[in-house]
Amino acid sequence: MIEKISLKLFGGVVRPYGDYFDTLKERLKQADMKYSAEEYVSVALFFSLITFIVVMLLCSFYITITTAYVFYSYTLSIILSFGSTAVTFFVVYYYPSIKAKNIQHRINKDLPFSAIYMATVASSNIQPSEMFKILSTKKGEVGKECGKIYRDIHMLGMDISTALTKAANRTPSTRLGEILWGMLSVITKGGDLGAYLSDKAKELMSQHRRSLNDYSKQISFYTEIYITLIIVGTLFFIVLSSIMSPLVGGDILLVQTFLVFFFIPLVSIGFIVLLKGISPTG
Repeated sequence: MIEKISLKLFGGVVRPYGDYFDTLKERLKQADMKYSAEEYVSVALFFSLITFIVVMLLCSFYITITTAYVFYSYTLSIILSFGSTAVTFFVVYYYPSIKAKNIQHRINKDLPFSAIYMATVASSNIQPSEMFKILSTKKGEVGKECGKIYRDIHMLGMDISTALTKAANRTPSTRLGEILWGMLSVITKGGDLGAYLSDKAKELMSQHRRSLNDYSKQISFYTEIYITLIIVGTLFFIVLSSIMSPLVGGDILLVQTFLVFFFIPLVSIGFIVLLKGISPTG
């Protein structure tokens, strides 16, 4: 519904500039978003228009009833409206890139273990298409990609080479794409698919071990910073302020309460989110 309205409003404006959206087309494909570039840019413009109208009305109403300077209130409303519109457009426009990177991150995390599973299945001399059927039952992004390959072969009638080529071009993960291109080469030229996947699994697992080692070093570094600056620093400030407060006067209790009950918990949550974000295991 929204796509049709957006295309009707902005399709004529966007269509002449279709050649400028090649990167967006690739990102939409990688993010598995069923939009054409023309549709998606039209939707982005539609939401930007809605944002402009809503912000303009709300700001005009609020600023008018809270200030006597009507001219300046409308000027500020226009500035805020255009700013909000620009932010909305760029957030919507770059959302496929953000989604594609998240998918890539999840694939790369699962890939070392999925590659081991793929090597084990392939070593049983099973047909490659049936191997993807088995792998499609696994949860995660790798299982989804394998499910798409199996769908392309058995539901859309593609041969294995075409399905692998399509998947390698579609996936946002260069590591998975490399494996799929390698499988395509082994299948078309002849070779031991199980041995190839076993070698790739060892390589990926080696990379995974190195990333875990790097992660442990990062945890040690960030933990030292957290303990030194946040915990010890806050305690030192509380003790020092308690000693100095009777000498210089003033009520320091409010600041100490803020540090203990708000500052430290918020920083601790941020620290946990940081460690979670850089974790190679999710």
